[in-house]
Amino acid sequence: MVKDSSQQPTSPSAQTQAELEMLHTVLDTQRSYPWNPYGIEVEPYFSEIEAESQQLNLETAGGIGWQRLSSTLNQLWPTSNTLEADLLQRFCDRAPQSYLQQIAQRAQQAVQANQSLLNQLVYCVEDILAAWDQADLQVMARPLALAMRDGQGEAVEVALRSVRPENWQALSGMEQARLTLAIARYAIAQLDSAG
Repeated sequence: MVKDSSQQPTSPSAQTQAELEMLHTVLDTQRSYPWNPYGIEVEPYFSEIEAESQQLNLETAGGIGWQRLSSTLNQLWPTSNTLEADLLQRFCDRAPQSYLQQIAQRAQQAVQANQSLLNQLVYCVEDILAAWDQADLQVMARPLALAMRDGQGEAVEVALRSVRPENWQALSGMEQARLTLAIARYAIAQLDSAG
């Protein structure tokens, strides 16, 4: 096939263009990076770069960019409530996310209200387990509330092990109650250790 000489040469691809710019930067003798940090050309090079950055006002632009990035990251991964994040990380496969969020919020409120541990546990789960009578919840929460201080973690682990590792919907009402109370006890212990 004969090539038509009247055709215009095509523009270089983006990769070729980037390679050409990099080659130009490397071969540019007027402004190259000082590879020897103790050389005599170091001070003028960095002074020139600093003057250029002040002209561009990079601090303000960088601050605005950082605020945008930070805002976007906070929307994607909210970290304002570390207890909630901890519960979601630890128990996301055991209980619905909305219940974990509710337990975290209620645990914070209960600890601030300075109630007894038994009442704090019941307060954390009473809306989730609305079909349960409050007296029955207190009976179920009592072993977790009365566990000795040094055995708190062990009591929670025993309660968690007593519940089958199944989907929330597959658990019996008794297992759901045990699980939510154990999660509430864990949340309150986390708040106590942080405070």
